[in-house]
Amino acid sequence: MKTLVAITAQNRKTIFEHAGKCRNFLIYTIENDIITNKKLLELTQEETLHNVLHEPNSSSVLFDIDILLTRGIGDGAIQKLTTRNVACYKVEETDPDIAIDKLIKGTLEAVSPISHETSGCNCNH
Repeated sequence: MKTLVAITAQNRKTIFEHAGKCRNFLIYTIENDIITNKKLLELTQEETLHNVLHEPNSSSVLFDIDILLTRGIGDGAIQKLTTRNVACYKVEETDPDIAIDKLIKGTLEAVSPISHETSGCNCNH
């Protein structure tokens, strides 16, 4: 079974803490618990999750992934990605390769995002 995992990596080295504003993602392809491919995905400002999740019927290459790992994401974004079959995990790990290794081994710890009264992203849209 093939799994695509995107990791927010704005500086291309560490896991970024704001998924919505991130423009650089490390994309890992995992097959049978083995990393078969790792590549950098660079988005334009218009292609960021913050922008595409506010547009009804929008599309994004990130909607083709199975799992998103990030250090920060709001409840509203998680809910919208879930409707597109993308599982989101907020993690404390900062090293993308270590996070992927832990994900494969089943030892990656995810933390729950802070709950908000609304399902939005609190960005005044």
